[in-house]
Amino acid sequence: MKFGILGSGYIATKMAEAVKGLEKMGYGVEAYAVASRDLAKARKFADENGFAKAYGSYEDLANDKEVNLIYVATPHSHHFENAKMCIEHGKNLLVEKAFCGNAKQATVLIALAEEKGVFLQEAMWTRFLPAVKTIRQWIDAGRIGQVESVEADFSQPLTHVQRLVDPALAGGALLDLGIYSLTFADLFLGDAITHIDSKCVKYSSGVDASDWINITYQNGQKAYLKTSITSAWHNEGAIYGTKGSIRVENLNDMVKLEVFDSTGTLVESVTPERLVNCYEFEVLACKEALERGPRKVSSGTSSKTVWECPEMPHTKTFEMMDLMDGLRANWGVSYPFEISPGATWDRSGDKSILQIYDVASESVRTLHEFDCVIEAPNWSSDGKFLTYNSNGRIYKLDLERDAAGALTAGAITEVPSYYCDNCNNDHVLAPDGTGLYVSHHTKEDGLSRIYKIFFDGRMPKLVTPLGPSYLHGITPDGKTLAYCAERNGEYDIYTIPAVGGNESRLTTAKGLNDGPEYDASGEYIWFNSVRTGRMQAFRMKADGSEQTQMTDDLHWNTWFPHISPDKKQVVMVCYTEEDVRPGEHVPNKNVEVRLMTRDNPAGKNDASEWSTPKTILKLFGGQGTINVNSWSPDSRQFAFVSYRKKIDITSWIASAKASQ
Repeated sequence: MKFGILGSGYIATKMAEAVKGLEKMGYGVEAYAVASRDLAKARKFADENGFAKAYGSYEDLANDKEVNLIYVATPHSHHFENAKMCIEHGKNLLVEKAFCGNAKQATVLIALAEEKGVFLQEAMWTRFLPAVKTIRQWIDAGRIGQVESVEADFSQPLTHVQRLVDPALAGGALLDLGIYSLTFADLFLGDAITHIDSKCVKYSSGVDASDWINITYQNGQKAYLKTSITSAWHNEGAIYGTKGSIRVENLNDMVKLEVFDSTGTLVESVTPERLVNCYEFEVLACKEALERGPRKVSSGTSSKTVWECPEMPHTKTFEMMDLMDGLRANWGVSYPFEISPGATWDRSGDKSILQIYDVASESVRTLHEFDCVIEAPNWSSDGKFLTYNSNGRIYKLDLERDAAGALTAGAITEVPSYYCDNCNNDHVLAPDGTGLYVSHHTKEDGLSRIYKIFFDGRMPKLVTPLGPSYLHGITPDGKTLAYCAERNGEYDIYTIPAVGGNESRLTTAKGLNDGPEYDASGEYIWFNSVRTGRMQAFRMKADGSEQTQMTDDLHWNTWFPHISPDKKQVVMVCYTEEDVRPGEHVPNKNVEVRLMTRDNPAGKNDASEWSTPKTILKLFGGQGTINVNSWSPDSRQFAFVSYRKKIDITSWIASAKASQ
């Protein structure tokens, strides 16, 4: 295996040492080439580390047909652009941790690697160490009883390292050191996370300097984690069980393992094996994976090719990046190459345009413009009005016809909801015409719960005492509701009698399962799920059986599939992979509205009868555009909302001056 290194900094020298060691020991690895943006620097690196070739640009290395695997050793702020370039050149990659600057970048690279059919692996060397196997064997053998908690602290005084305090280089403690503490917990606990309590102290530049992360898992286990680039050196982990504990010296390379009994007495001490410096184990794992080749993973009616190491699959890479994104969002830490969560969700001054799309004529008609945010139009079964939410309340817009017979907007009235004054965009009309079921965030804890509100002014009725519960569907007879709910850290689809009662869980796939909606016969529920690593549309029988993937797009995330009353069409909103993480649907994005049709309406209604989705609209929207079913009763039209951002006069003037 001819090994190339992209970058020539400190971490590159560590990898070069491992590769050269494997070469000398006859493991079938060759120290082949190194690339730097400075040819002289590349030549110096090659000479000092025994590499055969030196390149003065990264692209020159990617163009070398002889290289079998390229290790990306640049700062993690540059991993995305460097790895993307290499993948587009068809090169197999080992990318240093942290894999990217954020989860959005990670999904782009993973999807691109799948599309190009190349090997892609995150270089989290800890997961490849023989020490990990030893610890797991001790745990499985009951040496410390049932594992209850983990502690980990990786701290070093590193503020003198410029890249670690520079936001533009994705600096801070979390991505550089904290990933090891998070990995240590994940290796030996790894159940679904139900709660995270965290805080950070920021450095003067705005990056996170010291982080404390406490995690609670579904099985009751706990992780107490710390990392810092300002604290004194500390690099240690511990696993506590009912009968003893395991101490690990150095979280990253695990240089020493110790087992203690319940009295704190040392029972066994092990110094794990190493061939060179422990980077070699991930190199050998990559060599084995390259020799083994890619594998196909099937889901429902689709399949994809995945080429990775089992020690660190793509799903785990994304999971860890997504976890770190969530922590940074909670701390208010973002990088210049990102749009901060606050900016993404800033909808102050937005205008909303309520529109109707006619399927047959492929035309759009504007019903009304609002000087505020409105969301999720829902068409009444008699075709006489639309409902929508705005500022926590639900409104009713009457539909009229002009002289030419075209629909126009009539009177707008607020639906009485009393204390249900914080409704989100998850609402459905009751089939009997008495009112709506809404998702309202209660004042006590801020969690969304389902209530029924009435057109005639009756007081709301609570349906789901448990929260959070986000409503999306109702059976044609109005007797059962379908909704997304978080229970014990997992978001799944549930049903409940419309009058209240016991809820039933329909999905168990890992990750977010959302947007459940019954078809007009009540036979199927359409929904969206992130279970394949990308948010896609799915369908299942009303009892939860026959869960089948209906869309498969490597580069887009599909949300809220809405089936028409005649059961022949499904409309959905799609985000590009670069705009959102697979599990999020946010506002203020350029999105596509897509339509898929049932090609054989007289057939068995299986997945193969549905067409590939076709883009019918491109608009500025996202959250609120079509969160609920907005089909007209005759299935000829659907309503949607697009948005127009307020004009930032300061930015506009600056832009105008620059253009002059």
